[in-house]
Amino acid sequence: MHEKLASIEIGTHSIRMLIARIDGAGGALRPVLRKRKLTRLGEGFGALDAGSLTREAMVRSIEVLRGFLNVASQHGASAPIVVATGVVRRATNRDVFVDLIAHHLKLTITIISGKREADLTWKGVANCLERGGDADVIFDLGGGSTEFILTHTGERKALSVDMGAVTLTEAYLSSDPPTDGEIHGLTAYIEQEFRKCLDPWKAPIRKRSFIVGTGGTVVTLAAMVHGIEVREFGETINGLAIQAAHLQSLIETLKGMPAANRLKLKGLEPGREDIILAGALITEKIVEYFQADKIMASYSDILEGILMDYREGEVNG
Repeated sequence: MHEKLASIEIGTHSIRMLIARIDGAGGALRPVLRKRKLTRLGEGFGALDAGSLTREAMVRSIEVLRGFLNVASQHGASAPIVVATGVVRRATNRDVFVDLIAHHLKLTITIISGKREADLTWKGVANCLERGGDADVIFDLGGGSTEFILTHTGERKALSVDMGAVTLTEAYLSSDPPTDGEIHGLTAYIEQEFRKCLDPWKAPIRKRSFIVGTGGTVVTLAAMVHGIEVREFGETINGLAIQAAHLQSLIETLKGMPAANRLKLKGLEPGREDIILAGALITEKIVEYFQADKIMASYSDILEGILMDYREGEVNG
């Protein structure tokens, strides 16, 4: 029996869907279709009315969800499992968004905690990326938050840090291209947050770190470093290495470019041109913090984790 399931994540910058086939009694996950739309749900988050989603961004997101539900139905997938992450869980008007979705789409969504997001990401990476389960650090860099899964001597800790490519761009990088002062302010904030959240894990993991990164920023950086066109994004990105030296070189290029000019760079998806620098700087600081010389990119992530978690629940009753 080949059952089709679908998972959807409503993130700060994009909405993504995975339709996958569950093969046989063993329950192996086989991707059938992936879709993503950049919706900028977190646009202006906290700029005018602290911590709220704009009406326009919510409407955009609902229309994208409507289209995804139609696609899932056309592919014969069961009712998609839909979770919201990033700025949705922090928004003061998140209940309004949930009610609008229920009213317009007759759909129930689950707003998950940062720790739950990290746990599901680990499940997706560990089970769907070769050697993913061996990683000392797995991080999922999104538009509004970054989730970390840290492992040492069998102990695993999942945590979420409220920093993402969209929110940090809006908070720190207002010039185009950004000034040296803005970049310094952003990197100082990242370092401060890492000291606050990651310090207990720094010493045991440093110098032997096997780091896996996932999320839109990491996938995009892998594509840019390896010269992969946006239309070619897919499972081939799984396992690609991003060398620290190549990342630093790319950041130097991005720093001096206006956002519009960055679109000339191969692998940069339209809609990410203004936020890619902040995302790259977070990634660079993770590499520096754990003294790694590279990270491994994972195309597999929370979407796989959601389906595996659901399947395990079915099997275990």
